[in-house]
Amino acid sequence: MKNSIKIILASFAFLTTVYSECPAQDLQSGYFIDNYSYAYRLNPAFTNKKNFIGGVLSNVNAGTNSNVGLSTFFYPRDGKLATFMHPSVDRDEFLSKLHKNNKIGVNVNYNLASVGYWTKIRDRDVFQTFDISLRNNTSAKIPYGLLDFMKGGGESFVYDLSHVYGYTRTFLEFTSGGAVKFDKLTLGARAKFILGNNKINMKVHHMVAELNGLSWSVQSYGSITGAGGGIHNKTKKGALSDEYDALDLDGIKWSPLGLGGVGGAVDLGVKYEINDYINVSASVIDLGFIVWRNKVNAINLGETYIIQIDDIDSETGSIYSVVNNVINKFKSVYEFIPGKKNFTTQSLSINANIGAEFKLPFYKKMSIGILGSTRNSHINRYSEIRMSLNTSPLKWLSLSLTGAYTSFGWEVGGMVNVYAKKFSAYLGTDSYYFNMNSQFLPIHEANAHVVFGVNYLLTRNPFKRRR
Repeated sequence: MKNSIKIILASFAFLTTVYSECPAQDLQSGYFIDNYSYAYRLNPAFTNKKNFIGGVLSNVNAGTNSNVGLSTFFYPRDGKLATFMHPSVDRDEFLSKLHKNNKIGVNVNYNLASVGYWTKIRDRDVFQTFDISLRNNTSAKIPYGLLDFMKGGGESFVYDLSHVYGYTRTFLEFTSGGAVKFDKLTLGARAKFILGNNKINMKVHHMVAELNGLSWSVQSYGSITGAGGGIHNKTKKGALSDEYDALDLDGIKWSPLGLGGVGGAVDLGVKYEINDYINVSASVIDLGFIVWRNKVNAINLGETYIIQIDDIDSETGSIYSVVNNVINKFKSVYEFIPGKKNFTTQSLSINANIGAEFKLPFYKKMSIGILGSTRNSHINRYSEIRMSLNTSPLKWLSLSLTGAYTSFGWEVGGMVNVYAKKFSAYLGTDSYYFNMNSQFLPIHEANAHVVFGVNYLLTRNPFKRRR
């Protein structure tokens, strides 16, 4: 019975990590490569040789970051995959794979439309860009104590389940930018108008579960907020008293359509050519915020809840019935109290890059790049130092091979960029699953980031009338 209840209490806290956020990123391996159509997203001071236009497959960007592998949580048993909760999975083996804080994140940046072209403003050549993108950021931080509690089998009757954080947000981004060159110095900037679709944020700052006879006492301090045109909620009578209302977790309804917030941001970039062989650059990306109109806003202020387990049949009932009964008991007492704060301002995950490129004096078509990057989300901070070997052996072909040490471990990546007369196509990765088991699950860190796209190249400004 003790283990059954631990599974359920931990499952509730674990499920909060579904609502989470991770910093979005563009392909770092493309920072120094020649003729990459979307290099200006990494640094607004970067330009293209030709005008271009892109549609729904022009830039598809998806990645995962984690300091644990999927094989940490899934194990082959009798030709099938079992979770770490399976009795045959050794407790000590599972716990030895964990960290103090286990981080998981997913990010997606999908380009809907884009255009870039050269024009003249006050007798200066300016490279202008316009983009419409759909973005989603998701991440979570799961402490060691929570997973220890879920696995069970230990001797402890008191578990600290604190510091479980996670959130997700989806938004539509409209961007306009430009880059202008002043001799050896190039300056660039992009302005962004943001329409927030939805956001759910859940934090468990403090949670302690203690077994006392045939009941669990749970003390918790946390919060939950949700915004979006498709989110609706309702309340119910409080578990400790009928004199107040609590958020009905079963009453939260969600749909993918709707407007939940508005915001704005800027990207700033600079590039300086020291000489024909060396250039340095720096950029700050997503310097801005979104104002969300919360339709779900509730808090838990450290109350102690008692969950009675003496009437649950754990001997003859199936595990599913035990789980379902305990979930219902837990949900009947554990609650969030609606708050009065209807609007919240949330900053974007700021990305900062600083790089230096050195062209080889004996072969100018090859260079070595060093790039330092940091991204700060509301949950996890990510940093990396990346070195790249770049070459353009042909006018229409550019290649890059990169290696990096990051907050999630070592990564190897690269990029192939085809830059033909009428189109450009590229495929790149900053990291990939190079160590997998026979079930194709990453054994160590589940880090992967893949970007691909096809764009149509133009010989003239698409907005300039022919004479």
